[in-house]
Amino acid sequence: MLGLRLDHLAHAALAGGGLALTGCPGGGQDTDTDTDSSTSSGTDSDSDPTTTLAPTTEPPPPPPDNVPPALLGIEFLDPQILRLTFTEAIAPVDQVNPKRFRLSVGNYLTPDYYGYSRTLYFDPQQFNYTNYCDYDCYDCYYPCYQGPPTAVDIADVLPDAVNPAQAVLLLAQPILPSLCNTANSLTSQGRGGLLLHYADGGAAQITDLAALPLAPRGKTWVVQANDQQMQVDGAQFPEMAPLLPVPCPLM
Repeated sequence: MLGLRLDHLAHAALAGGGLALTGCPGGGQDTDTDTDSSTSSGTDSDSDPTTTLAPTTEPPPPPPDNVPPALLGIEFLDPQILRLTFTEAIAPVDQVNPKRFRLSVGNYLTPDYYGYSRTLYFDPQQFNYTNYCDYDCYDCYYPCYQGPPTAVDIADVLPDAVNPAQAVLLLAQPILPSLCNTANSLTSQGRGGLLLHYADGGAAQITDLAALPLAPRGKTWVVQANDQQMQVDGAQFPEMAPLLPVPCPLM
């Protein structure tokens, strides 16, 4: 009687959709065993083909340094100190010979002058003097006269205190307004100005940290140190690219 009642209730539940019947798995095998096997197989990381190694965070090694330093700019810090800026850090300059450097007043003349182009270099001493004027002298034909010129030689090469890509040149004598007036006039006309020359070679020269040397700039003017003037025909500032005229602060 009870079996008939249960059977009747089961049929009623099936008819209402409230009862789901499942068969015995694997011919009566233990369902715990099947569940463990299925879980283990689905989570085995050793068999996952998409597994990759974690990316490294180490930066690549730097490329070899095979590019020599170059001069970027020249500026006056005061009338007796020049600061040079290079494209990269340079080696210590304590042993660099200051005679490797020489200033000039450069002047380029186009073919309009005498039918051919040429570059002229002058020793800055010729233009570095003090003007003295006595406007109360009524008998004087010229109220002003020039004092003796002073040399503008490079006396020492020093490291910059902050920037390893810079160096400092100390002048033996300060520049004067008369020199600046001449140099700045040439620069404003695009014809030259106050220029810095450099001679390379030997041990005591400017190099970068990989011992690559700075290229020369108008080396002949440095080598011919006793010449007060030099002329190069048919050329516009050879071996001086980029030209980099030095802005002269005194007027």
